[in-house]
Amino acid sequence: MAMNKTKILTVLSVLGILTSFNAQTKYWVKLSNKNGTPYTISNPSAFLTPAAVQRRITYNVPVHFTDLPVTPSYVSQIDAVPSVTVLYVSKWLNGVVVSITNTTAITTINSFSFVTTTGVVNKYKLDMPVVEEPPFIPRQEMRASSSATFNYGGSFWQTKQLNLDCIHSQGFRGQGMVIAVLDAGFLNVDVNPVFDSLFNRGGVLGTRDFVSGGNNVYDDDAHGTMVLSCMAAIKPNTIMGSAPRADYWLLRTEDAPTEKLVEEYNWIRGAEFADSVGANVLTTSLGYTVFDNSAQNHIFADLDGKTAPMSIAANLAARKGLLVLNSAGNGNGSSWPKIGIPADADSICTVGAIDSLNIVTGFSSIGPTADGRIKPDLVARGGKAWVSSGAAGNCFQANGTSFSCPILAGAMTCFWQAHPYLNAYKVIDTLRKTASNFASPNNSIGWGRPNMCAVPITTVFKNNMINEFGFNFTVAPNPFNSLITIRLEQSTPSAISIQLYDVVGKLLKSSKENNPGSSISYDLSDLSSGIYFIKLSDANSSSQLKKIVKQ
Repeated sequence: MAMNKTKILTVLSVLGILTSFNAQTKYWVKLSNKNGTPYTISNPSAFLTPAAVQRRITYNVPVHFTDLPVTPSYVSQIDAVPSVTVLYVSKWLNGVVVSITNTTAITTINSFSFVTTTGVVNKYKLDMPVVEEPPFIPRQEMRASSSATFNYGGSFWQTKQLNLDCIHSQGFRGQGMVIAVLDAGFLNVDVNPVFDSLFNRGGVLGTRDFVSGGNNVYDDDAHGTMVLSCMAAIKPNTIMGSAPRADYWLLRTEDAPTEKLVEEYNWIRGAEFADSVGANVLTTSLGYTVFDNSAQNHIFADLDGKTAPMSIAANLAARKGLLVLNSAGNGNGSSWPKIGIPADADSICTVGAIDSLNIVTGFSSIGPTADGRIKPDLVARGGKAWVSSGAAGNCFQANGTSFSCPILAGAMTCFWQAHPYLNAYKVIDTLRKTASNFASPNNSIGWGRPNMCAVPITTVFKNNMINEFGFNFTVAPNPFNSLITIRLEQSTPSAISIQLYDVVGKLLKSSKENNPGSSISYDLSDLSSGIYFIKLSDANSSSQLKKIVKQ
């Protein structure tokens, strides 16, 4: 049997009942251009949140044509065609997915001059833009190790295999990093006690359901719950995730009871959203080859990173500065032993599974890609990995690359936190060089099992710049009730602009402080409880962004 979803596990997963949008037939409509758009590349703050803009600035990622929203007039014209409903829009691929109840409507859509192609949600090929890596010049500042120890419980060995406990002990546990998790649902995450710490500190920045609509992801499938537990769970002496202090967006893109190509487009929507709200890392434990409609099945030739829409989008996400990880799949030993979609994408980290003895598991899918590239890239524990699920917070062992992927995603997040001026490409490349199979990578374990502490904890300065920002600041207390104190570090600019945003980038407050001194008192008593971002900028356009939580 060919690999269907890489979330097929040896543990029982609770299936959600919800289905996709109530559409008879879904079509992909590819547009030819973005002419007439009211947005411009020179003003990215009009369509990207401050955190997303900051990531592009930090890692020298230029705003690109693909960042621009689809021309609104094109969408409205398509939506106005009788029997047609626009379900969602993809700015990266410049197209829309529509529901059509009368197929004659497709003739009208095809008559529009701005429409290139249409078809029942289907595959198409795109030549990916070439992005050159900027040069990095390393300098090192050693940081002293902390004596902190943690009660990992059953998750100790999956942590130790990556030498992640070493980097945790030096204080890097994901603080200030944002991970987007794209999955089939997060059943009971909101009541599972292993996530109490996550919610108490405001670590869930938000949720979105790209299958059924809305924001409720807590009553669907339990697969995402187990995935999230590999990174975010904390239950002393039982389980601790690989990035227990990171912040998370929980995004449902997979409709568990079905297998339709439209789910790849759901994922694209989720990835675009994750980019727009400023996520640093995007991790997915899903993969696609075979669909309910066999005419849409992928074939091996599709695994070139340029054909499947989900793989195209995964590469685009990486080119926009996100660190993208995806499970290799659980198909080895079946009629389709190969990786699936989007594990073939060339700019992401594809993750295979090993057991407690560092031996690749029998189910971990193998490469190469159709164009001959080695996959997977790296491996982590996926044989009897320690996970949690259920309202009572049950913790147990489970098998699947669904778990090796988030374990590694959390670990790489902590590594990136420790080396903040490496870009996402350099994070993958550097960890390959630390890995157990670096000298002879293959299509079973790739470069092998990375060592998170092999590289000295450093600050890597970019382009000989000691600090590309003119200042830094801290906020206290955080969480807060009404007043916060902003303390400026390193230097005191002559003037500071202060802007406050909600989690989706809406500007709520703006003010300017002349001759601010070393600290500023800021009254936020009128805000509702929740998560916000505060941005400080100086006259030289240097800026820093911090998350704050109102109780």
